[in-house]
Amino acid sequence: MTVADTDAATASTRRALTGAVLLDLAVSPLFAWDVFTDSLGRDLGVGRAVLAGVFSVGLAAFMLGVLAGGRAADRFAPRRLALVALAGTVLGLLGSAAASSVVVLFLTFGVLVGGSTGLGYATAVRVAGTVATGRGLALGLVVSAYAAGTALLAPVASTLLGAMGRSGTFVVLAAALGVLLAVAAVLVPGAAPGSRPQRGSSHGQRRPSGPVVALWLAFGLGSAPALAAFAQAGDLAGDVAAVTLAVVLLNLGNFAGRLIAGPLSDRVGRRAALHANSALLVLACLPVALGASGPIALAALLLLGTQYGALSTLAPAATSDVVPAERFGTTYGLVFTGWGIAGLSAPVAAAALATVIGYGAVYGIFVVVGALSWVAVGAYGRLAADGA
Repeated sequence: MTVADTDAATASTRRALTGAVLLDLAVSPLFAWDVFTDSLGRDLGVGRAVLAGVFSVGLAAFMLGVLAGGRAADRFAPRRLALVALAGTVLGLLGSAAASSVVVLFLTFGVLVGGSTGLGYATAVRVAGTVATGRGLALGLVVSAYAAGTALLAPVASTLLGAMGRSGTFVVLAAALGVLLAVAAVLVPGAAPGSRPQRGSSHGQRRPSGPVVALWLAFGLGSAPALAAFAQAGDLAGDVAAVTLAVVLLNLGNFAGRLIAGPLSDRVGRRAALHANSALLVLACLPVALGASGPIALAALLLLGTQYGALSTLAPAATSDVVPAERFGTTYGLVFTGWGIAGLSAPVAAAALATVIGYGAVYGIFVVVGALSWVAVGAYGRLAADGA
């Protein structure tokens, strides 16, 4: 390969990664849902419990979107999938603007926005997870863009709601995110994966089911404590006045963990990074389990957000290490269902148990969950080494 060819390949990779970053930045409205609930409740005459159901449906649709999208991303051009995500996201937001009942909202925001953004997320992760070198850095940039998108979207949407109301806000968001998704679609590759040379793999065509199952367990168990904390941050902080700060610290840690873990794992190795992440999970849960409050509890939430963000980068990076590029999307979609199950069950289970045994005891259980996740990380490392 000539210098010119190398430069062209590098430029093409950078262009694709820029598109993937923009794609993940634009498909983040689902986790800004709580910003819309007060306005929607007034407009539609429904309570927060019903509106929480819209988010639950959206979360399930997002998981299914990643599962189906990962498989599709192994077969179809990222540009085509980005355009599908654009259409679904824009139509879902416009439908939410016009929704006159909560049933319509379940379909537009829950199913359409949730599923379309899951497809977009899977497509962006597939682009980053199949680069030839520096996959940790690439994935860190892409998945941190998703967290950044929510952090940016929430205050913007809140301001728009005060100025324009619910319908106007959703229309403006549909237009803005549609433009961003269109730019992302132009930048990501227009060729289907099968039409380009695939990155070599020492695993051949054998499916490394052992490492994948271990990683599925590690991702699901390792995500559960933080996912519960995102739903009950104020209760864990132990001070009503600290609720906003607790949420900010969780999200700050989430963003930082996503951005830092990828390039760090390129340097120290994926297994070492996963073990360090498991240790951080146990460390973060211990103060809450011991009844800490105030600054100590807030510091624990910052660590928990960082651990969760790091795991969100390490899981796809570790998946890419044990499967050929042509099966990465499909396999990561399966691994991601571990996160989906944790997201649907952990917040509800933690809240229900806390009414009986308190949050300290709940996070004592999460210390055990974190230890089990660490065991799964160890199994991943052994099985991956055996299959190498």
